[in-house]
Amino acid sequence: MQLGLSESARVTTKEESRYRINYPNSCPRKSRVIALDQRGTAALRRLAQEVDLPTAHLLSFVGATSVNDNLKILAVDAVLEDLTGRTFSLSEEIGEADIVVMVATAGGAADAAEIIGNACFVRSKMTTGLIVNAARARSDELHRTLTAMRPFAAMLVISDGEEHIGEMLSALRA
Repeated sequence: MQLGLSESARVTTKEESRYRINYPNSCPRKSRVIALDQRGTAALRRLAQEVDLPTAHLLSFVGATSVNDNLKILAVDAVLEDLTGRTFSLSEEIGEADIVVMVATAGGAADAAEIIGNACFVRSKMTTGLIVNAARARSDELHRTLTAMRPFAAMLVISDGEEHIGEMLSALRA
């Protein structure tokens, strides 16, 4: 042991490096990032051009549909669409996901948040909500979206802009 070194300095020495694990401590999550409204979809399109998210499936909420036979507890299912226009079933997408991130703008698609949130709750999927461009919204619009998302989101982030979407997805290992 060398004298005069702080604990932080000591653990970075060559002698201590033999104890380091040289591989990631966790696997990336299979993420579903779902825009609840048109402005959320536009934000995801911009994000897809700027950031590489290899395990995240970026989707948009299209509308509610009748329930499928695999998820009898849920009153409705939903149609989702990826950025290329292909459609998917909400129940199938969240069945394969480790985490679901809902992206909305204040005042947008409160019904979509309830449908997706309920589907995630039934399947015990971790959910996060991101409300973007909140500074431009009226307080009643923001309140409506918050009220719809709050019961279902383990973490709910309100942002004045879109810059936090990529950072949040990175922090969630999406």
